[in-house]
Amino acid sequence: MQLFSTKNLEKKLGIFHWNIGFIESSIDDIINNISFQPVIHWLKHPYHDRFFADPFILKVTDEKIEVLVEEFFYAKWKGEISLLTISRRDYRLIHRKTLLKLDTHLSFPFIYEENDQTYIIPENSQSGSLFIYTYNQKYQKLEFPQKLIQAPVVDPVVTKLNKTYFLLCTSLNFDQDADLLIYYSDNLFGPYIPFFDNPVKQDITSARSGGGLYIYNDHLYRCTQNSFKSYGASLYICQIKSIDKNKFKEEKSINILPDTQYRHGLHTLNYKENICVVDGLKYIFKPLVKIKRKLSVIK
Repeated sequence: MQLFSTKNLEKKLGIFHWNIGFIESSIDDIINNISFQPVIHWLKHPYHDRFFADPFILKVTDEKIEVLVEEFFYAKWKGEISLLTISRRDYRLIHRKTLLKLDTHLSFPFIYEENDQTYIIPENSQSGSLFIYTYNQKYQKLEFPQKLIQAPVVDPVVTKLNKTYFLLCTSLNFDQDADLLIYYSDNLFGPYIPFFDNPVKQDITSARSGGGLYIYNDHLYRCTQNSFKSYGASLYICQIKSIDKNKFKEEKSINILPDTQYRHGLHTLNYKENICVVDGLKYIFKPLVKIKRKLSVIK
């Protein structure tokens, strides 16, 4: 009872603050362990005016990890897409670079790789459109934006199966935490056609994307957010049983709960080269930020 009261007090008095963390485990350690509770190495950084969330791993070396994130600024009350370079020795931030900054909020920089080319599909639901960008690795910049869908898409992920591209997301036009939508196309750049029976799934515990799609032992898995108790409270890894242009079925497999240090939420998990990255939520005491935000909402 004391823990419950303390968590509510933290949330009432504080402001939400996400951070990213790393797990030195392979994806099979997670999928094969129903009660998996990993040791998370949380990012060390000097910033107090922002937070980092929605991490996707771009590159891993013996010394460094490059991660794309939502970098959320309290003063602007919106996110930008940034590239973080992090030391594997102590998980300390070495360098940060802004890759994409718009008038609208940006988040969830999904990474899709094909034919030795890397593409980034960030969420920009406030704009009402979804764009794909080509990543220039040499100059570390996003180029050649192309519109994929004219809709306020939330947390989009893409996979290619049997020559068909499937785009899974939620939307501001539906319940963004509970209604799963699927679009398909014969080309990565579209046009994308919505499933005839969208939303294909209505479940607040596992509809909204919480990371990418991964193939393990010839099975396709999807990371999803469980927002039943609160937004981004925990993660479910779902196994997709069937997906084509006419049907979709998946089953919840593994539930991953928050770490004690960031105990209010965990809503992203991604994986690359035996490194998993997650994010975690806690509430920090920032009364001025909280007051300014409330005043801006009243206006």
